[in-house]
Amino acid sequence: MILFQDIKNILTSASLPAYDSFFQTLSDVCECLENEKTDYRAAGAGGHGGSLLDFHNDDLPLIVIPDFHARPYYLLNILEYQIFEDATVFEAVAAGRLRLLSVGDIMHTERGTRERWAAAHVEFLKDIFTGPAISAEMQEGLSLVCALLELKKAFPAYVHILKGNHENVLNETGGGDFSFMKFVDEGEMCRCFIQEYYGDDILYLMNCVEKSLPLFYFGKRCSVSHAEPARAFTRQELVDAKNYDDVVRGLIWTGNGEAEERSARDTVQNLFDNSEGCIPKGYLYLGGHRPVQGNYKVLQNGFYIQIHNPGKQNIVFVHPDRSINLESDIIGVTEG
Repeated sequence: MILFQDIKNILTSASLPAYDSFFQTLSDVCECLENEKTDYRAAGAGGHGGSLLDFHNDDLPLIVIPDFHARPYYLLNILEYQIFEDATVFEAVAAGRLRLLSVGDIMHTERGTRERWAAAHVEFLKDIFTGPAISAEMQEGLSLVCALLELKKAFPAYVHILKGNHENVLNETGGGDFSFMKFVDEGEMCRCFIQEYYGDDILYLMNCVEKSLPLFYFGKRCSVSHAEPARAFTRQELVDAKNYDDVVRGLIWTGNGEAEERSARDTVQNLFDNSEGCIPKGYLYLGGHRPVQGNYKVLQNGFYIQIHNPGKQNIVFVHPDRSINLESDIIGVTEG
């Protein structure tokens, strides 16, 4: 089993992941995700693990992590955080006392690196695909990818990663994905870097991992997807989401004001109806994707909560025996 020091070494490394270890991690996690057919992840169409994680009867506490965006120190600070009196987050996960859930968007820095992206774009326009600026960006992003996937590999039932709109290493448009550019041409620049630095094998395996990630978490006290649900989805649509472009798109790309009224509540109600129950009082639907001021933003009459503030290092600590308190259960894992 992986040790905390191994993860810390990955997250604090000043070098890009080595080809051999990166290849092995990607291969192992791809197999893990494709064969993750359990009581909490029903098989989807085609026989691989479906897109719905069902933990609505789970009695373990949960940590929900907003968008990472290539911040390896953020994951390290989470893992070192003293979540219980006798255990850090890493220790609690390793002991099977806690689950971690990332809402996705692992790659592509968003804050404080605009000048570096601009420098990388200048390199890119000169057909320099692995120059110093983009290499610095990719070192941060890929170190985080490696560490997070190593955690998934070591603790598959306790570490879960949802697909976000940035989990699109091929920079494709189709299947619910769209090619990505924000400051410059980030999506294509990252694809070209990986292809030139590592080769097609790594590019292919990263794409396989991304396509195997689930899209929705259905829990006891909250549901989670990367973005606000564009419309109400049924259980079967969530299980078989990869067969429906509009379901994938509607869980990872929705902008503010684009979702149908009550889409979050009606999606959750569809899941509880299937489970012969109604939505518990105080139940919430959490998501990242669109940045917020402060710790959270309330939408859909208080049922859908956005939790991604790119200037903070927050987690949501979800207790199985009570509703989420947005004032006390959103925790900053560092003062900085």
